[in-house]
Amino acid sequence: MTTRNLEGRRFALLQGPSSRFFAHLGRALKERGAEVARIGFCPGDRLFWNAAAGDYLPYRGTDEDFPGWLHTFAAGRATTDMVMLGDGRAFHRAALEAVAGWNMPIRTWIVEHGYLRPNLILIEPDGMGGGSTIPLRPLPENNATPEAAPRWTSSFAAYAAMDIAYHASNVLLSRITYPHYRPHSGIHPIHEYSGWIGKIARSRQRSRERERALAAIAQHHGPLFLFPLQLSQDFQLSRYGTGETQDRTLSRVVTSFLAHAPGGARLVVKVHPLDNARTDWQGRIAEHAPRVLYLDGGDLDALLARTSGVVTINSTVGLTALQAGVPTLALGDAIYKAAGLTDTGPLDSFWQGPQRPPQERVAAFCSYIRENFHVPGAFDGPGAPIGAANLADWLGNPPEVLRSDAA
Repeated sequence: MTTRNLEGRRFALLQGPSSRFFAHLGRALKERGAEVARIGFCPGDRLFWNAAAGDYLPYRGTDEDFPGWLHTFAAGRATTDMVMLGDGRAFHRAALEAVAGWNMPIRTWIVEHGYLRPNLILIEPDGMGGGSTIPLRPLPENNATPEAAPRWTSSFAAYAAMDIAYHASNVLLSRITYPHYRPHSGIHPIHEYSGWIGKIARSRQRSRERERALAAIAQHHGPLFLFPLQLSQDFQLSRYGTGETQDRTLSRVVTSFLAHAPGGARLVVKVHPLDNARTDWQGRIAEHAPRVLYLDGGDLDALLARTSGVVTINSTVGLTALQAGVPTLALGDAIYKAAGLTDTGPLDSFWQGPQRPPQERVAAFCSYIRENFHVPGAFDGPGAPIGAANLADWLGNPPEVLRSDAA
């Protein structure tokens, strides 16, 4: 029987994943005694919501009017908690800034894909990534090894269908029903999907190129470095990155590598698995082959086992690399950089003598954030209702390190 430990709590859910996850979360919160309302900003938000999960309140106003509207909403409902996907979307940034300035006891919670993956959902207060408060909290001396996350089989086709449905409803209906709506990524869905269509059409060629790159990596016996690309619309890049475009950062990393890395070293530039191929990353580095290799796909763990060092802006690949004992340099702001786990030297000297991470501290930090700021689950597939239930339980009984925050 579900414990009704959320009685008296009144939740406002802002934007979530383009899936039914927030509807699952709304039902799980209600089952535990909470009141739930969903604030929708576009037809896609409404598409994946239902009455059993709580009230639905559309916001159809402008960006400028939103903080005032939200204050009226929160005061009228005596809201105690706000939950949102990431801290980078314009409405979410506005909500976080507004709540911080109100004299109201409202807690704000950020959910996202876990810093530790796969099959883990991140939940933390007020901000994430470069804006996370986790590294500011004291790290306990001892941490028990947490249980491994369960594994669920998810369908990419089902995920893609939900994503298309979400964006298609926005394209077709937003002008009538939400006249001020703009895509949070800043990219029109038609442009986004046109890149995917081209990527699918080139699948055989991409497969051949990937095999050639993997063969070159396997045959190489000198130092091997990795630069993982991130999604260009990633808010962690725009808010906590290097202050320049990823294209410019890539150019700077390649230039530094060619000038300062040992002659027998190679640099692998690995494209993000969800990159829509609208940027010709391969063309950006083609003139520097064979010292710089482009890789589209492949097993990250196997690659890290061969890697002498990782340079990243602030990708979660950096934390994965640190767990594998690989020296890592973060050029932007990242939770693992703030925790003091990365190489502290300049980029130009990293290629010659990368500093290995302090493995005991890495293990303690990962155990700490796994135990306190992650729950098993996924945003789609069979892991979604499980993740929603785990998240509702977490909100009803936050870890000790957050008790004073949630008091």
